Amino acid sequence: MADEIKQVMEALDRVEGKMDETSKSNAAELKRLGEEQTKLSRQLIELQQKGIQHQDKPEEKTAGENLVEAENFKAFRDGSAQKARVEIAEQTDKKEEASNPITTPTGGIVQAYRRPGILPGAFRPLTIEGLFPSMPIATNAFEYVQENEAKNVNGAAFVAEGAQKPFGSTAFEAKTGTVKTIAHLARISKQLMADAPALAAYINQRLVYGVDLVVEDQLVTGDGSGQNLSGILHDGNFTAHGAKKSDLGKAPTIFDLILFAKAKVEAAFFRPNVILLNPVDWTSMLMEKNASGDYYLGHPASVAPKYLWGLPVWTTPAITQGKFLVGDFNAAATLWTRQGMTVEMFEQDVDNVQKNLVTIRAERRLGFGVERAAALCGGDLTLPIE
Repeated sequence: MADEIKQVMEALDRVEGKMDETSKSNAAELKRLGEEQTKLSRQLIELQQKGIQHQDKPEEKTAGENLVEAENFKAFRDGSAQKARVEIAEQTDKKEEASNPITTPTGGIVQAYRRPGILPGAFRPLTIEGLFPSMPIATNAFEYVQENEAKNVNGAAFVAEGAQKPFGSTAFEAKTGTVKTIAHLARISKQLMADAPALAAYINQRLVYGVDLVVEDQLVTGDGSGQNLSGILHDGNFTAHGAKKSDLGKAPTIFDLILFAKAKVEAAFFRPNVILLNPVDWTSMLMEKNASGDYYLGHPASVAPKYLWGLPVWTTPAITQGKFLVGDFNAAATLWTRQGMTVEMFEQDVDNVQKNLVTIRAERRLGFGVERAAALCGGDLTLPIE
């Protein structure tokens, strides 16, 4: 491109020189030279415009050519180096082509638009852990002393002057628990981590969410065996409602059963603050109708508030379908935190070095203990037959 411009400019100079020599002697020759000058000027302008739009491209070389011409390859070839590493720079024309969203008209296609970032999947709201107070500890076990209400004796009584005062007794039972570890691992390539930090962040979020999700489920349905937590629905951690048909009045409904459980918690001198239900069960309750076909909870044209008998209803898949709990969750149990959420990334794991992989680990260490089973009442969400 530069050579063509130079040639045109030199031709223009020659034409202008001839025009100066013949300006007085030959009018016809002068006219011809003027036309040639105009033609060359237009050609020069076109070349300059093309030069602005398409600058000279550097000489393109293949990957092999770049490799064999590299100095460290020559050193490796000559035996003075143990390895050769050559980073091949991308060609300029490829970069320009990639940055252009539309190909040339003859290409005939428009590249698809890619939305920035990664669209995350659906995440289940995590709510159960927030129901319980959390206590930090520095050991791998925790202990607490529980009052055995069944063995308590209240000896208080009115006595005559000078008479023997009655004795009472209180029974206590020591409880122990151990801290459990909840962990989650994943591997990603170093290339992906370097080229797409958003992807690494996304995986971290998935790992952290996975750990918290398991904790949430264990707080409700953990069976206490092995490395499992002992959840609030495990036998002995809550009081079964034990309702009979006669306890629920005439034409009993599921709503009466929940009210009965609420009253049982209050009878144990606790203050119930939440009703736990599975979302499917709550939906079934919304469909309940009286003998006239009217909905008990609102109607299809409105949204029924998540409240029953003055208590908020928390719906979560963590509680098994067909089960329910009413309770004073603040007084019922404690979450013992040994180590909060920790996320680590490391290369030295199995064959990561050989495969250019990085391992990501997210983990928590915690324990859970139900101190007052009487503060939780529930069980099967079905009406008693007898």
